Amino acid sequence: MLEKFAKNIQNNTNFSQKTLFDAHFHYAVCKEMGICELPENWQGISCAHSRHEFEIQSAAPAGVIQSYGMHPQNAANENIKESAAFLEQLLIKNLISFIGEAGFDYFTEEFRNAATLQEEIFNIQLDLALNYKKPLVIHCRKANHKLFEYSKKLKQLPEVLFHSFMGPPVEAQALLNRGINGYFSFGKQLLNGNKKAIACVRELPPERVLSETDAPFQFLKGELYTTPSDVKTISTQIVNIQNQRYQN
Repeated sequence: MLEKFAKNIQNNTNFSQKTLFDAHFHYAVCKEMGICELPENWQGISCAHSRHEFEIQSAAPAGVIQSYGMHPQNAANENIKESAAFLEQLLIKNLISFIGEAGFDYFTEEFRNAATLQEEIFNIQLDLALNYKKPLVIHCRKANHKLFEYSKKLKQLPEVLFHSFMGPPVEAQALLNRGINGYFSFGKQLLNGNKKAIACVRELPPERVLSETDAPFQFLKGELYTTPSDVKTISTQIVNIQNQRYQN
């Protein structure tokens, strides 16, 4: 699935409404904020992290690709048994196309203190992804070493989306070299001068790079939120950065 959307970026430069794809956003949160007007002929992967969010998300327009997961930032407060059972029911009923976002977040002391719980919920989701042959959406912050620890299992998945990848291009390429069918999505950090993100977009194979908004989150200074429609600006920036490799 993700391959065709990555190629779509390469084949378009003006990003008409027929070409827009958002690899990662949160439909339910946007909907509750009243900022979820979706562009026409648009598609995007939305992640829900509670029953309430999924109820809202499941009623979204057809262009919204469904995902559900246990977020690492919520590990300390997650009812793991209940959430895991709910996730498996969604898989049994084939109501989701992706699992996640799942992963590791060691950005704050509070998150690091929940590292054991993060590992537990990640293993549950990874095993379900393997059992049901579903792609996995990865959230990873200050913990990229964990991705390499799990690379043997990750390469068995049909696809892995490394959402808002925060490592340098050498780490992204190393994950691909380990046989992971990985894709790397980037949002407004490309508009904010993030050197690692820009380097990844410039140096990685273009067919492995996707646009995302993470709406309503990941907004620029002076903004209150990001909207799904911002993916057009981000996609244009990806093409501009990738073109630099041919100009230098």
